[in-house]
Order: sequence, then structure tokens, then C-alpha cells
Amino acid sequence: MDTRRRRRQILLLFFAIVIPAVVLITLAVRVVRQETELSEKKLIDERRSALDQVRRELAARLQAIKLQEVNRLLGNAEATVKRVPESPVVFVAQIEGGRMTLPWATRSKLSQRNPDYDDALRDGESLEFAANDPGRAAIAYRRALAAARTEQERCAAQLMEARVSHKSGPAGAATEMYRSMLGRCDDDVDDEGMSFGMYAAERLLADNVDVAGVEKYLLEQARAPEWRPPIQASLLHSMLEKLAGDRTAQARSDLAAYIRETEQITTFSNTLQSAPRFDVAAARAFEPAWLVYGEEPWLYTVTSPSADVPPVILAVSAKKISPPGVTLLAQPTASSTPIGEGTASLHVEWARDRFVKTSGVPVFLYAAGLTILLLLTVLAGYLVLRDVDREVQLAEMRSHFVASVSHELKTPLTAIRMFAETLAMGRSNNDQTRAEYLQTIVSESERLSRLVDNVLDFSRIERGKKIYRMQPTSLADVVRSAARTMEYPLVQQGFQLTINIDDTLPVLMADADAIEQAILNLLTNAMKYSGDARSIDLRLGRAGHEAAIDVTDQGLGINRDDQKRIFDKFYRVRSPRTDLIAGTGLGLTLVTHIVKAHGGRLEVTSSAGQGSTFSVRLPLTASGAGASA
Repeated sequence: MDTRRRRRQILLLFFAIVIPAVVLITLAVRVVRQETELSEKKLIDERRSALDQVRRELAARLQAIKLQEVNRLLGNAEATVKRVPESPVVFVAQIEGGRMTLPWATRSKLSQRNPDYDDALRDGESLEFAANDPGRAAIAYRRALAAARTEQERCAAQLMEARVSHKSGPAGAATEMYRSMLGRCDDDVDDEGMSFGMYAAERLLADNVDVAGVEKYLLEQARAPEWRPPIQASLLHSMLEKLAGDRTAQARSDLAAYIRETEQITTFSNTLQSAPRFDVAAARAFEPAWLVYGEEPWLYTVTSPSADVPPVILAVSAKKISPPGVTLLAQPTASSTPIGEGTASLHVEWARDRFVKTSGVPVFLYAAGLTILLLLTVLAGYLVLRDVDREVQLAEMRSHFVASVSHELKTPLTAIRMFAETLAMGRSNNDQTRAEYLQTIVSESERLSRLVDNVLDFSRIERGKKIYRMQPTSLADVVRSAARTMEYPLVQQGFQLTINIDDTLPVLMADADAIEQAILNLLTNAMKYSGDARSIDLRLGRAGHEAAIDVTDQGLGINRDDQKRIFDKFYRVRSPRTDLIAGTGLGLTLVTHIVKAHGGRLEVTSSAGQGSTFSVRLPLTASGAGASA
């Protein structure tokens, strides 16, 4: 392709496609940018308006909850606060002596000492554990039960009596004692805060007695609205794990959530203990603000309805008071916004689809037009450049092919002429020398014939007129014939050809001349690219259901990138060591066509500097792909 034609194509591409495309793209980008700026401004205004709305709703909700709790405290400050899982109020706890009283904490009940009860209890424990006498211990515990003045003392004595009765007496007696404690001893706890009724349920469940009744009792306890110490909740959860069923599974899930909540409340209380002590004056000064605590945040404040009522901490779940489509966070994220105004450390994260840029029809059309225009520009440029590049490559390959064929023809012709002239002039001294000259002429003539055959076969393949004549063929005979043909050139160049043939292979349908031509091409390539090595292996064997013809050299080898292209027509590996080697780039192309025509495949295994192995695989169960290709 001449320079003037290429220049015209480039100018045509530039003025007809590039310049109009650049102008249209510039105008479209400007319009799209204006649309984007307007859309972003509208989005900012919507966010600001929505944030104000959330702030107002949140403040109103918090104020309503706070007023409701203040009214309750004014009505009865000593009333026990029930736990309502659905309520946004997490807990309400009094501040006494600068410390927060946990919601499940029980007030100590002052009672007069009961010496008779204490003496009987000590005697029973000594007899049970020190003397290991459960019978006499049961008598002591019954004496303590008779001396008990409060329900707590009675429940404790009965629990101990049931325990030793289980050890020494009939199991039924202990079971009845435990049953009688269920429900009756739930409000009385020991020094660890554990309910005596819960102890009784644990004993019954361990003995596998009245499991249905125990399950009913445990489910009632799990659904109870009262706050319970974490140790009770953990024991209740562990007992429910021993029971199957959907109801117990739901109860376990609720208790697990309750235990996590109590752990967070305990951590919150411990955090406050390191803060300055709370008092009424500080509470009233602190009251207007809502602070944030926890990852799933609570909003908490301190309120004191009057001078007569101790201040309390009111904690509210931010999740349960969040407006729809809004998530309240304690820590800022890339997409969150601080609320401010009384809850400065609280952040709002909107739903993903809450604020989405809306692309109008013009923007979409502009984007579609830009995309189509760019695609057309790239396609047109690609087609032009590909056409130019293809013509340049074809011209280069043709030139290289002509030069290679000329060189390949000239070499054997020169040798034939030189030895023929020597013989004609009578310069050979003896019969052995003349025989060698004649053998050289024959060898070079065969080489010249193979080269011409390769070119003619390639021409037939290109026109789709290459014909293969399939007939019963012994591959062993074909391989031996190819080896005999290459024997003299190999010896002349100092090569040692190692032949290994499996004569047990069956006869298959093939074109013997074409298969031999393929083997000769592989051997010729092995000679050319062996470098300083002088060893070539030719093997014929079986590989599964295929016949395998392998030609192995110890020469230059082939890079992995070049292995993908060496079967293309005219392609030759370009390197300083291979540029000096004559060749047309058709040998492997012809071998590939021959092997595929016989229903087989050609494989290569090679590494740079470590030689190459070309493997022809022909099916033993088929007769080839057909008679022509």
C-alpha cells in the first residue's frame, strides 16, 4: 500500500469522523454536565429537607417518651418498671449515691435475725456435707423450715430439705417438694440473685421428672415481663436448650437477645461509674441533652421530675424510634450525616434508594448518542487500521515468502549443479567419491521435490482442492520410509537419528504419501532448529486409542508465546538464532492440515533452549476425516 493512499485514508478518518465526533461529544458533555449539576443541587436540597424532618420527628418522639416516663415517676416513683420488648424504652434506672441501680437489682429487705432458723440451717449443712448424713440433715432442715419467718427462709429451707431427701429418701418425696416450689418461690432469691423456683425446675429437669410441667413453667418464666438478673436468664436459657420444639426455640432466641441487652446495660453502668457522680442539680443541668451509647445506639438522658424524686437514667433504642427508611448510627460513615441539635453524636444513614439521581430523557439520549458515536468512531478507526495493517503484513509475508522460497530453491540447485559439473569434468578420483556426489545430487533433488510439493500442496489447500487418497496403511512402514529418505541428509550433517517403532499397531485408513510428507517436514524442522545438538528421536507407539508419532530434538526450543502461532501459514519464530535459518513457514501448516484431514491432531511440547517434541496423534478406530479437504 503506497504512502499517498494511506495518507488519504488517514485524512478521511480525521475529517469525516474524528472532528465531527469531537464537536458533538463536547456539546453533549456540556449539556450532561449542566443536567448533573442541577440534579446534584436538587439532591442536596432534598437531603437537607429530609434531615430537618427527621430531626423534628426524633425530637417529638423523644419528648413524648420522656414526658410519659416523668408522669409515671410523679405518680409512683417506687413502682417496678416492667420490661416490654416492643417498647422503644430500653430501661429506666434510678441514680442513688452517684451510681446507677440496675433494672433487675432487688432492694435489700431488712429483717430481724432468726437465730433458731440460722442454727438449724448450719446444723443441716454440717450434717449434709461434713458428716455426710443426709437423713439427719433432712431433720435439721425441717427444723429450719418450722422456724422460718419469711417466705425466703421457707423456700431456702425447703430447697435444702428436697436436696437431701433426693439423696437419702424416696425420689417421689423430693419431687413433690420441688413441684410445690414452682411458682411459689419465684420472687425469692439467694445471695447470688438466683430464684429458688428456678433451682427447683433445674432439679426436676435433671431428674427427667414432669418434663411437660417444667417446660410450661420455663416458658412462662421466659415470657414474664419482669427484669431478671443475668444469672437467672443464663440458667433459664441453658435449661431451654435441653428441650426441643418451636416454642422453646423462640424462647431461647428471645432470652439470648435479653442476655445481650443486660450485658450492654451492665457495661453502660460500669462506664458511668467512672464518670462524675450524679446528683439532682447535675441531672437538671444535664437533662435537656440526649447522648448516644453503643454500636446499635441507645439515646439516654438523665431526668428528675421534682426535688422529691431521685433522678433516673432513661435509655431509648434509636432503632425503634427511627423514621421509616432511616438508620440512626453512633459512628459516622461515608454516607451518613450528623443530626445535631441535642444529639450531636448521632448520625443518619438513608436508605439506598432514598436519594437517587434521576436521569431525565435528554441525559439518557445524550449518553446513548455519545456511546453510539464513540463506538462508530472506534469501529471505523479499527477497520481502517486493520485494513492497512493487514495489507502491510501480507506484503511483508509475501516478500519474506518469495525470498525464503528463492533461497530454499537456490540451495539444492546450487549443490546439484556443483556436483554435476564436477562429475562432468571428470574431477572425481574414485568410484566412492562419485557415488557420494551422485547420492548428494539425488538427496538434493528429493529435497527440491519436497519443497515444490509443499508449495503446490499449500496452493491446493488454499483453493480447497487438496485430495487425500485413503487406503489401508501400515504406519510402521511409513515411518521407516521417511527415516530412509532422511538418512543421507542426516548423516551428511552429523545427526544421529534414534528410531523406536511399535510393530503391533494395527493397519489404519490413511494417505501414506501425505503422512510420510508430514513426518519428513517434522524431521526437516528438527534438523534446522537443533542448533549445536545432533540427536533426533523418531518414535511410533500407542497412546490410548491413538497412534502417536513423536519427533524430538534437543535444540533451540520454542517460547510459550510463539507456540500458539507456529502453525499459522508463513509464520516463523523471529530471533537472532533463527533469522539465519532458511524456511518458508509452510511446513507445520501443511502437517497440521494433513493430520486434521486424518481425524487427528498435532501437539507441541517445548521450552526455550531445551528442545522440542512434535506429536502427531491419529485415531486407531477411525479411517480419517475423509478423502479430500
